[in-house]
Amino acid sequence: MPRLLNDKQPCVVTFFDRISESKITLFYRLPTTEERVAYTNSLATRRGNKIESNVGTARLKYGSAILLGFKEGCFEKEEGKPLASDPKSPNYDPAWKTIVRQYAQDVIEMLAMHVFESSLISDTPDEEEAGKPEDPLV
Repeated sequence: MPRLLNDKQPCVVTFFDRISESKITLFYRLPTTEERVAYTNSLATRRGNKIESNVGTARLKYGSAILLGFKEGCFEKEEGKPLASDPKSPNYDPAWKTIVRQYAQDVIEMLAMHVFESSLISDTPDEEEAGKPEDPLV
């Protein structure tokens, strides 16, 4: 399936959360080229002869920027009280992103890692592709 290059529908990613022993599904938008460059540039800062890591701050900032919501049932404010990011839900809280940032920053950071740092991985050709000549346009 090809990668969609538009903003018509949100992207979806599901992670397994070892804290709750459940799956967390997030909805996000693709970052702009400018956001990708700014993210990479913000990972470290040079101060004189020292290089300071800003990885956590960058992941939280840019992960929050692209996060659009989550599947209902992934988070609860209190036991038995679900939190929703969808305004149509009776469990919607307009402060959902602030709540997630405060209590589940690891989820936002994982989203940033997934989208900004590891969206591509090396691949080996499958059996069908193994006998075909390389595409000269790649």
